[in-house]
Amino acid sequence: MLGLYLLIMTHEELAPIKKVIDVRIEELTSILNTETEDTKPIEPDVSIGRLSRLDSMQMQQMALEQRRRQESELQKLNNAIKRIEDGSYGTCMMCRQPIALARLEAQPDAILCINCAP
Repeated sequence: MLGLYLLIMTHEELAPIKKVIDVRIEELTSILNTETEDTKPIEPDVSIGRLSRLDSMQMQQMALEQRRRQESELQKLNNAIKRIEDGSYGTCMMCRQPIALARLEAQPDAILCINCAP
């Protein structure tokens, strides 16, 4: 499999992308390991007005959705690292053709080439 990887991407092309992935993984891990007040449940016995409670609940849901997206991005980036390690990074999962370097630079976790992407 390593031979296929060498035909697709050179080490010089892959190194900056891997660095971007590593930095983003570190950022996301740090963010996700920090618990915020926004994601904690809203206590029903806290004396705030009805509209304030609804606003707090909406803010909580937005914070939870942001966290879910960050967890999803982290998983995709970890999968990209695994593909780098096994030599399949930069290969479209559908057509098995190389993914354009510009696409990988813009979206390092891309698994589909531009032609196969929805």
